[in-house]
Amino acid sequence: MIETGMLGLDTSHPEKFASVLNDRDDTTVGAVWDSGDRRNDTYIDEFCTEHDATRYDDARAMIDAVDAVMVLTVDWCTHRPLAVPFLEAGVPTMIDKPLAGSVSDVDAIAAAAKRGDAPLYGGSAVPFHPAVSALSETNPETLFCSGYGDPFYYGVHLIDAARSVLGVDWTRIEPIDSAGHVTAVHFEDGSTVTFDFDGSEQDATFAFLSVGDRTDAVAIESTVSELERMYDPFLDGFVAAARGERNDRHRLIDGARLHLGVQTAIEEGKPVPSDEDVIPAATPVDSTPFLADYEPYY
Repeated sequence: MIETGMLGLDTSHPEKFASVLNDRDDTTVGAVWDSGDRRNDTYIDEFCTEHDATRYDDARAMIDAVDAVMVLTVDWCTHRPLAVPFLEAGVPTMIDKPLAGSVSDVDAIAAAAKRGDAPLYGGSAVPFHPAVSALSETNPETLFCSGYGDPFYYGVHLIDAARSVLGVDWTRIEPIDSAGHVTAVHFEDGSTVTFDFDGSEQDATFAFLSVGDRTDAVAIESTVSELERMYDPFLDGFVAAARGERNDRHRLIDGARLHLGVQTAIEEGKPVPSDEDVIPAATPVDSTPFLADYEPYY
């Protein structure tokens, strides 16, 4: 039995993830910590009662009580301080999207996972939607990705999906002359991805067009049924990481650096190479403006 700890109940994810994990015969949610910044005591206590979990006032006190942990806070600036102690202790750790808001945080998370030899998992669940993961079978040479909402918080769905479908590292980001948030990204295998973060809020759809051995199009609407299709395989991956059977560290770290590089290319209007001397200067993304208007989607 995998005893899972949850750090942060800010979004709708913890409730959904806890329900899925507790319905399995090999996992359970046994420990919960929340800052109380967005949820009140009544909500936190009711969550713990519903899922038969112990509430912790100190997140680090949970380290020796769990087999794996989920960092689920909506504020990406809290991910590094919450995750690093668990990673350094060798605890398999999932970090919800987006991984972090600065390259220094991304690198610190990577270093902690390496020091603790801990599996790192997480990011967006969109790459695990069966229709999206199947795009890798087309051997894409060109991939077009369109999304909506905040280009950082929700744009990570496109970034993680493209990085997972291609399965190789990126090399260069180029802003496209547009009135909106559009970039082209080149990858090591010669493929190119275009990201457009200006999709309609009303449609609330993530769309992908892959051109390779064949041409495939995928549109994912923000409906309960579509979310269900990605959450189950996403959490299957978490359980595999908790058992030490998979480690997504390289994919997640490369994707997180790409994510920050894309924001820099958009804001500064100039190309961003993946060169080690350049990407650390990527503009940090402050979570404060987003949090001021945040309402849980998924």
